[in-house]
Amino acid sequence: MWLAIGLVATFAYMLMPYGATTAALYVVASLGAAAVVAAALFRGCSPWCRSAWVLIAIALLLGGTGHLIWYVLDLQGLEPFPAAPDFLYLAVYPLFIVALWRLGGPADRDDGALGDALIVGISAAVLAWALLIQPYLYDPELTYLQLLVSAGYPVFDLMLLPLALRLVFRYNTRIDGQLFLLLGVLAYLAADLLYAHGNSTGWYQPGGLTDAGWLIAYTLFATAAWHPSSQVNPDDRTGSHELSRRRLYILGSAAVLVPAIILFTAGVDTDTVRVAAGASILIFLLVLYRMSGLIRETQRQAQALEQLSRTDPLTGAANRRHLETVLEDELARVRRLDTPLALAFIDLDYFKQYNDLHGHAQGDRLLRDLVTAWHQELRPSDTIARYGGEEFVVVLPHTGPDQAGTVIERLRQRTPNQQTCSAGIACAEPMETAESLLRRADQALYRAKDEGRNQSRFATTDEAALAPS
Repeated sequence: MWLAIGLVATFAYMLMPYGATTAALYVVASLGAAAVVAAALFRGCSPWCRSAWVLIAIALLLGGTGHLIWYVLDLQGLEPFPAAPDFLYLAVYPLFIVALWRLGGPADRDDGALGDALIVGISAAVLAWALLIQPYLYDPELTYLQLLVSAGYPVFDLMLLPLALRLVFRYNTRIDGQLFLLLGVLAYLAADLLYAHGNSTGWYQPGGLTDAGWLIAYTLFATAAWHPSSQVNPDDRTGSHELSRRRLYILGSAAVLVPAIILFTAGVDTDTVRVAAGASILIFLLVLYRMSGLIRETQRQAQALEQLSRTDPLTGAANRRHLETVLEDELARVRRLDTPLALAFIDLDYFKQYNDLHGHAQGDRLLRDLVTAWHQELRPSDTIARYGGEEFVVVLPHTGPDQAGTVIERLRQRTPNQQTCSAGIACAEPMETAESLLRRADQALYRAKDEGRNQSRFATTDEAALAPS
């Protein structure tokens, strides 16, 4: 809702001719954003890191007050520089800096996010120096105070950029509230840079795209504060801090930026500098390509190790560790949604005799063929795990007793090489533990063996079986 309201106000501001009405709309929208963020702090579930959002609300209030004073002066034809709005605008940045630092989490966590953000920030500083700061230094008409204020905007922007990127690099998960906040910071920086360049070259006019950039930033701040995901502590949903390819490309682009600036701004008598800058770009691109290949190989190996940690190396079925995870998840779903869950212990009959007769190599092949055949009878949501030796566990989510019995009979009929197997089936009770469910299925399996093998038996739900050991 706040996103829609803010975007409508922004488009209305851009379409209307500049004057008292548009000035009033801009002031109301900017002060309204401060009020919306402040209101989010007093609802039932306020955003995570409340102190940071308090600083953001105060910063927006200062910015809106600055807009009010600036429009009053501008509509009267007064253009003092620096004026009260400039000092209010500059006061916004320290508040944003502290807020972003607090949202970025503890500084003592060495995940490389801050270092990577500084790489990009330093490269941006070179670009800002060449395009925005240096022109002010050689303007003889500026006083020292005017020079400080003029250069203050891009300097503060350069301080904000690494802190915003630190959030991007540190939290790899997509949290919508945080994404809106980051987009708001970037929109604010873009509007600042456009204003600084337009003001120095003379093309800036109030009421245009540059001012709309600030309104979009305010809209995104308000949206972030009210989005439900802003209540989530990002540390609870943080992805891996490893160097991803996307992050590598960002760092590579930043590193190439500095020699590129040298290449395109060097004078005509500096051919050696140009050649060196071009060569450094090419060399770094080759190193970047090589690192990208290493990252792909590392990720492939990590995925392979993850797969090995969850599967039985002989049969390809899940191992006991993965079975424990699956059971805990499925039993939690049973308790939460009251859905049925069935589990079966299946054991090959007389497997030792088969090994003695045909050899262990053929026994291993039988186990592999058995898992392959059973997988064809199961759904993607079902799990088959090797529990030990010739004993397997099959987990059947959303499956009641009748359907479970039918599925297990189909599995028993698909046992390769005319071999037979026995099974014990247990259906989960609402508050049952994994240990209890496995024990009941195991007891049912032993009854099937005791009664002649090559059959299935259902577990009972007596109190002794359900009690945890």
